[in-house]
Amino acid sequence: MSFTFRPYTPEDRAACVALFAANTPHWFAPPEQEQYESFLNDGPGHYFLMLEGDKICGAGGIEIESGRGVGWLTWGMVDSTRHGQGLGKSLLDYRLQQLRANPDVRRICIDSSQHTAPFYEKYGFTTQRVIPDGYAKGLHRHEMELRLTA
Repeated sequence: MSFTFRPYTPEDRAACVALFAANTPHWFAPPEQEQYESFLNDGPGHYFLMLEGDKICGAGGIEIESGRGVGWLTWGMVDSTRHGQGLGKSLLDYRLQQLRANPDVRRICIDSSQHTAPFYEKYGFTTQRVIPDGYAKGLHRHEMELRLTA
């Protein structure tokens, strides 16, 4: 399986919203869609699309707080019909590579749910705090981090 990545453009908005909707309500809470659409409308900065051929099969971003040495993984998702096929790993690897290329980044953080926390734990992330029902009833927020070594 070979994927390519490219930056998000406003023309990708409808495809990204459809990707989000297909991952709701198990992976995202329905009220988060408004936040996601706002994020896309604001010009999401470092937001990437994962493509297989010319088909969008995933999306995810990064943010960097240089003054704090923190990189963030933002709004990551893959085609809901293809979970468990390595797409999430490819998307995560790409974003981690982008963050590790910045010498200011000493740790990488993500807010995730109990459904995806085990996925991130496989790659060294540790849960720092759990907020029960943090996204919606039954969808708990896990605040996670990965510390980078020199």
